[in-house]
Amino acid sequence: GLKFRLPGASSRDDRKNAEGIPIKGLKGDLPVGFAATGGAVPGDRIVGIMEPGVGITIYPIHAEALKKFDDQPERWVDVRWDIDEKNEDRFPARIQVSAINEPGTLAQVARIIGEGGGNIDNIKMRRAVEDYTEMVIDLEVWDLTHLNEIISGLRSQSVVSAVKRTHE
Repeated sequence: GLKFRLPGASSRDDRKNAEGIPIKGLKGDLPVGFAATGGAVPGDRIVGIMEPGVGITIYPIHAEALKKFDDQPERWVDVRWDIDEKNEDRFPARIQVSAINEPGTLAQVARIIGEGGGNIDNIKMRRAVEDYTEMVIDLEVWDLTHLNEIISGLRSQSVVSAVKRTHE
């Protein structure tokens, strides 16, 4: 199953010290959920923020949204991934792709993501300049390694000029 591990907890098999934090709850069934933006995937360093009336919201440590909590250190909860290797859950991530605006470009981008085992949830496109299109793609991946493989595959395409992960 999918769990988070509190820092200082030992291996999954050391049940006396390990404190698993399932997504559905944390100590006393406090709800745990992911931030609507940011897209934390296994492999990212993550942090939890205590939100009154909500529970703990998980953010990747580099999420822009965390800045609003800088002056509230008491709300920060240090958590870590503790993913079962057999886990087949996918996690949301967002990438920004700059590509040449020509027939077949979107098909090439979608093909690379699909052949790489990713799943596209949403695409927003806008023409950046006359010959280039900016795409913001919400996709599902297994972990950070998987996301990086997809990004690398996209960068290898001649129609793609730039790819980066975004947390907005």
